Amino acid sequence: MPTHVACVGDSITEGAGATNQSKNYPSVLQGLFGNGVQVKNFGHSGTTLLGPTFGDSPYVNVGEYPAATSFVSGAGANAVVDVIIMLGTNDSKPQNWTPANKPKNDQQYLKDYRAMVDHFLGLTPKPVVFLALPLATGNAPCCMINGTVIHDEILPLIKQVALEKHLPTIDLNTPTTGHPEYFGDGVHPNDTAYAIVAKLMHDGLLVNLDGGGGAGGAGGAGGAGAGGAGAGGAAAGGGEAGGGAPSGGAPSGGGGSGGLTAGPAGAAGAPSTAGAPASAGASGAAALPVPHDNDADSSGCALSSGRRRAHSSIALALLSFAWFARRRRATNVLSAPHP
Repeated sequence: MPTHVACVGDSITEGAGATNQSKNYPSVLQGLFGNGVQVKNFGHSGTTLLGPTFGDSPYVNVGEYPAATSFVSGAGANAVVDVIIMLGTNDSKPQNWTPANKPKNDQQYLKDYRAMVDHFLGLTPKPVVFLALPLATGNAPCCMINGTVIHDEILPLIKQVALEKHLPTIDLNTPTTGHPEYFGDGVHPNDTAYAIVAKLMHDGLLVNLDGGGGAGGAGGAGGAGAGGAGAGGAAAGGGEAGGGAPSGGAPSGGGGSGGLTAGPAGAAGAPSTAGAPASAGASGAAALPVPHDNDADSSGCALSSGRRRAHSSIALALLSFAWFARRRRATNVLSAPHP
């Protein structure tokens, strides 16, 4: 359980589209956690993950960035601090993602995302940094936001950073795909959708990062659970939303409500994901295990090198006894009187 949660993001974190500030996702998240956890909203409308000269309104240039930094640093030596980064929606705008007469900014996005993660991970106390996969878009998204770019290009880059740095992700895209009713202007959630986002964030922050399945879904990257509630209370772990955009710009696919998948990094090194579809690790294929000194046998016990040497000694003793017994029987046969 965290003691402090810093919510870093753009207008969707700030709460645009909510009827009042008590309905934005950080405020609802605060209510879900109660007074024992401090949840702070560091959202700033219009901001990009892309940094200066690449994004039209870089998050690192606004006051919420140093404020979030101070919140983490001032939490105290014994604090358990979580940082949620949800940035990428405004990066999908054409002027940011594919600027005229310039290279696409996908690799710059990757570089700037790594830098922001490293910034927060370098603070004391060291927080757990959660990478939130931005929401899908509804019909006719406003503000030049491109839902297809978010789904097909930005989400894979966020997952790449999570894999590289062994960070957990919280999938908000799958549970909001195919739900235009969640968005008043095609981009910003309404009160109902903000409540869903807050629940997904809450359950994602409580995933057990050290052990087996926690709250959730139909299995995932290294974890297993038993049908936790997803968006709107639906069970089961919905599949990854497909590519392609319908007329409204929202990526198509069968994501449905989406479940909550808990668990630590899987055998192939995939980070844990809340709200993600089931997976067989980063590559989708199960690798054959390489035995090590402390591997477990079929009973779950660790086989130490000392224990293996003991097994070898016992085997040699049994072989010696068998050889001695056989030789003794042969001697008895030879020495027996003939009829």
